[in-house]
Amino acid sequence: MTDPEAHPAPVSGSPRNLTASRAPQQLPARLVANRDLPTAVPVRPQGNVPVIVRVVWSDGAEEWRPARAVRWTATHVMVAWRDDEANPRSERHEWLKAGDVARSVSWLVPPGRPS
Repeated sequence: MTDPEAHPAPVSGSPRNLTASRAPQQLPARLVANRDLPTAVPVRPQGNVPVIVRVVWSDGAEEWRPARAVRWTATHVMVAWRDDEANPRSERHEWLKAGDVARSVSWLVPPGRPS
């Protein structure tokens, strides 16, 4: 017989009472290594401007991805994107230095043309 004090019954509604089939399975969000907070943070949204952002992940991987600029200062931009476009709950907001955010790019190398 097991000791009831060692394994108390879960309280209704507690996380221990959720089964794996009912609890949503989520992968841990990757951390943005190049996030950087400004010294003064605007508290209200300022817009919803499409941008392209440079993201450096904590594992060292780097990517350029589409996002939206929602707040900004002279030196920083708060951007938002969804890790899963189909899931609105996957939206994340990150502060990046302004140099990691662009509205357009002209430095992409075009594909080679046949001669």
